[in-house]
Amino acid sequence: MRILAISGSLRQDSFNTRLLRALPPLAPEGMEIEFFDGLGEVPLYNQDLDVADCPEPVRRLRTAIAEADGLIIASPEYNGSIPGVLKNAIDWASRPMATSALLGKCVVTMVATPGRGLGRNALTDLGRVLHGCHAFVISGPWVHLSEAPAKMEDAEGEDGEATTVLTDPMTRRLVDIQLTSLQQAVKEEAGRHAVVPLLPFIQPRR
Repeated sequence: MRILAISGSLRQDSFNTRLLRALPPLAPEGMEIEFFDGLGEVPLYNQDLDVADCPEPVRRLRTAIAEADGLIIASPEYNGSIPGVLKNAIDWASRPMATSALLGKCVVTMVATPGRGLGRNALTDLGRVLHGCHAFVISGPWVHLSEAPAKMEDAEGEDGEATTVLTDPMTRRLVDIQLTSLQQAVKEEAGRHAVVPLLPFIQPRR
């Protein structure tokens, strides 16, 4: 099972990117987590550009999402909501609606924040936006990593690359619950079944 992880932050040492990097060792057996790193290359959505020969970064984003069995999206909270770069990527991926890469896609949402109180608005808004795209968002308990610097450590992966280790037992437990739920939803095709009643209304008429 191939799962695509997308960080909503472009910052090099982003807490949300580090959270995603900590997930592969915690994934259930049979789940492989890959990472999409081209979010900053995706242009602002413009319907005039949304044609067969759309910009290459957009094609790469749509293909990566379409070929994945499910998604994990980790987002920071900016001014009480999700970053514009993430909303922009979702806008591109959601079109055209009838063949959207997000249609029926099973998604886990997460947030990492350096403080205590932030993050829940971003999770709420991200879920609302994804529901609007007819993605299947895995329900709680959310992975809301507050005070992230104290709950993550830098490490070296088996391949010698820099990675992150989650040191907080509760967060590790929540990750296990969410990833197991994602795996089960993908196996049961929960997202596809959820959108079947909508298809007559969103598919183009002939």
